[in-house]
Amino acid sequence: MVRIFQAVFLACLLTVFSTIALAVSPTYFTIVKDPINFSDYKGKWVVINYWATWCNACMEEVPSLNAFYRAHRNQVVMFGVNYEDGPLKNLPQRIQESGVAFPTFAYDPKGRFGVGRIRGLPTTLLIGPDGRLKRMLVGSQTKQDLEQALGLE
Repeated sequence: MVRIFQAVFLACLLTVFSTIALAVSPTYFTIVKDPINFSDYKGKWVVINYWATWCNACMEEVPSLNAFYRAHRNQVVMFGVNYEDGPLKNLPQRIQESGVAFPTFAYDPKGRFGVGRIRGLPTTLLIGPDGRLKRMLVGSQTKQDLEQALGLE
């Protein structure tokens, strides 16, 4: 009886500690530091989302963007751009705070697509399979909004 109690107790402890370990484990993220060649993505849609941790609408849209990214990562290439002032060294912290799961640029690629100043956050650029800017969406987007805009319904 004592051995059964010990085994159950150990199993419970392992469950508790593994749950805690998962809860506090770091979020893994990708920071794209070097400029990429967008022509490498010809034939695929490219989604670039501008966000900031101080932007409530941005933070509210992150779970939906993450869901879109996970559902369509084989069909669509997706990147984020943290649009905050401050040193680049804070980027990993900002990504962890936001929960962004898709790769984030350490630079701003908007000039490549002829986009001037980003005037509101969140903003999402939709780059067509031909490598050209097709749409600029200002405001929060849902998974369904992006699927509809890209014809992935």
